[in-house]
Amino acid sequence: MNEYNEILLSHLKIGFFGAGRMCQALARSLIENNIVSSKDKIIASDVDENQRKIVTSQLGIVTTGDNREVVSESNLLILAVKPKDVETVLKDIQDPFLPHYHLLVSIAAGIRTTTIEKFLKPKSRVLRVMPNLACLVNSSCSVYSSGHYATDDDRSIVNTIFSSVGSCEGEIDECLLNVVTALSGSGPAYFSIMVDALADGAVKAGLSRSMALNLAVRTMMGTAKILLDKNLGFHPSQLKDAVASPGGTTIYGLEMIEKAGIRAALMETVTAATDRAAQLEL
Repeated sequence: MNEYNEILLSHLKIGFFGAGRMCQALARSLIENNIVSSKDKIIASDVDENQRKIVTSQLGIVTTGDNREVVSESNLLILAVKPKDVETVLKDIQDPFLPHYHLLVSIAAGIRTTTIEKFLKPKSRVLRVMPNLACLVNSSCSVYSSGHYATDDDRSIVNTIFSSVGSCEGEIDECLLNVVTALSGSGPAYFSIMVDALADGAVKAGLSRSMALNLAVRTMMGTAKILLDKNLGFHPSQLKDAVASPGGTTIYGLEMIEKAGIRAALMETVTAATDRAAQLEL
C-alpha cells in the first residue's frame, strides 16, 4: 500500500449493512492487516440480534440493528446484504446518505450501480464489487465496476480493501460482471464438484476417503499455484502437456475427460450461469 492510499484510508470509518460471512471476512482482514487503525473504525448492522452478538464477540466491532446509525458513524458503506434486502436498506439510508461524504460499495450480487443510484441522492458515489467466498481464507479474487460519480480515489480505496482479502484484478465494464459472477463468484462450487468427483474415483480405486479428498484438494491448490507463478509462466494447456507423457497414465485419463465432453460442459456451465445472472439482475 502506497503512502497516498494510507492517507486516504486513515480517514475512513467503515460501515457494513449485513453482518454475514462476507462482512466478517472483510472486517477481520481489515483489522488484521491494519487497513483500519482500530476496531472502533468499523460498525455493522444486521436485523438478526443473534448474528450481531456473534460478530461483536468474535471481532470486537460495534454492531447495531439500525442502518441509519451505520451511516452516521461511517463514510465508507459496504452493502453486504442479500439482493432481496437491498431495497429496504437503501430506503432506510436515503435521507442520511450524503453524496459528498459517503461512498457506497455494493457486494450484493445482481444489483446494478444505476439501480442503487436511483434510491440515493443525486451524484451519489457508488461502486459494485464481485468478490467470492474464498475471502474467508484471504484468497478471494475480485473485480469492480464504477457508478457514474465514483472518483479515482474511490476506486483506489476499493482496490486496497479488496486486495486485503486476496487479489483485486481491477475495474471492468459493468456489463461483464455477470460473467465474473458465473466464473469466479460461482467458481468455488464448480471446483468443489470436481474435487469431490476426483476423490470419488480414487475411493473407487481403493484409497480411503480422507486421503483421497486431501490429495485431490492439495492437487488443485498446487496446480493453481503453478498457474499463478509468473516466473514459471505455464498456460493451462502447457501444464497439461508437461504432465501427460507419451503412453502414460495421464493421457489415458485425459482421453476419458474428452470422451465425456467435460471441457464443453464446463464452458456451458459458465455461459448458463452468466445467462441466469443476467435474468436475475436488477
